Amino acid sequence: MPFCGMLFTEDLQESRHTVNFPMNASPSKTLMLLLLCCAALALLPWKGHAVPLQASPLPPGGLSTEEVPQFVLLGFDDNPQPEPMQWLLDFLDSRSHQDGSPVRVAFYSNGKYLEQNPELQELHRSAWEQGHEIGNHTQSHFQGEDFTVQEWVDEIEHCQQVFASIGIPNDAVTGFRTPFLAYNAATFEAIERVGLQYDSTIEEGYQSDQDGTNFLWPYTLHEGSPGNQSEFASNPSKHVASHPSLFEIPIHVFIIPDDTACAELGLQPGLRKRVARHLLTHWNWQWSVEQGKLSGLDWNVLEMAGLDAPTFLGILKHNLNLRRSGNKAPMMIGAHSAMYPASHPERRQSIEQFVDYALSFSDVRIVTPNTLIQWLQDPLPMQHGETP
Repeated sequence: MPFCGMLFTEDLQESRHTVNFPMNASPSKTLMLLLLCCAALALLPWKGHAVPLQASPLPPGGLSTEEVPQFVLLGFDDNPQPEPMQWLLDFLDSRSHQDGSPVRVAFYSNGKYLEQNPELQELHRSAWEQGHEIGNHTQSHFQGEDFTVQEWVDEIEHCQQVFASIGIPNDAVTGFRTPFLAYNAATFEAIERVGLQYDSTIEEGYQSDQDGTNFLWPYTLHEGSPGNQSEFASNPSKHVASHPSLFEIPIHVFIIPDDTACAELGLQPGLRKRVARHLLTHWNWQWSVEQGKLSGLDWNVLEMAGLDAPTFLGILKHNLNLRRSGNKAPMMIGAHSAMYPASHPERRQSIEQFVDYALSFSDVRIVTPNTLIQWLQDPLPMQHGETP
């Protein structure tokens, strides 16, 4: 049973679509009205059905791995404190892809932290205006695996109202992640009812035939979720049913480097055995050294497994290397901005050095989930290293 990333204390705790129409053809009044109606509909919150996207290890659109970017997504949860978020924004603003395009991430925030904090409100507005994505992480950060549909709806809608009250419109907030990655069947009914476009909660990659080179690409929930079916096959209360309107951007497990990979990364050998001993001693978890899989969140590596920042950096590099040597499934890194305070400069360096490492590859694109979904709906090949 995998452990999910958690934030245990209160302390720790764009895609804006512009629709352009070819107006130089002097369209008739009827056509003009039709186009205006389409424009208005395009700006409404997501309510429709996504084009079905099968859960598959193959890149979409029949593209080869040589033709697709290696997407990397950083999703920071909670975001209760201004200073670590400001560090992230400043650092990301100083970086760009090799073609000059900006580096953008997602902030899955809780409404409760924003309500009485003007500085945090301004940071969120600024992040959104710069093209970073703001996602819904519920209002209260409760453990909700036993929530009803209405309880989930209330938490999500309250958070949406807080975003709107600080100047971030609801049509800009289309993604969701549950606190603690804890969910049930009602979660997805609520997400669909509220009208969000995607979820990024479900873990994938624990299946024994997946090794980091062949993880599933993001998919729509028209047939549920393979990761959910694998983990909760015998628990109907947690079974994700068909939700054709929702994309799932899964959080894949981290593959902890084996000794061969440790040597290549400059890490001390025996890493998997050290993780296993720590998890058994502190969590009574009989962790599989052979599989070497851990939930893909920073908390699980730095706190739960008790590893240091340089080792975390090595794990991030290793998992990116596996992706790029395999099917290039997008790499969503679950993170928490509060885990990178100024008092932990070594942790900040691990994020900064990983971003720089990723940007050293011409095929890597560090983008928001919304940007990824746009590409998934119309997958075009990269050409000459240009941003898709």
